[in-house]
Amino acid sequence: LAEELRLAQQNLSEITGEFTSDDLLGRIFSSFCIGK
Repeated sequence: LAEELRLAQQNLSEITGEFTSDDLLGRIFSSFCIGK
């Protein structure tokens, strides 16, 4: 799953030039409650 997300992020950044891996992970995990 992580590899697929990384590849998707690469493709998005090529198209938009606006996404970083931190942005992508932030968007994904902001909708999940992750215990610390």
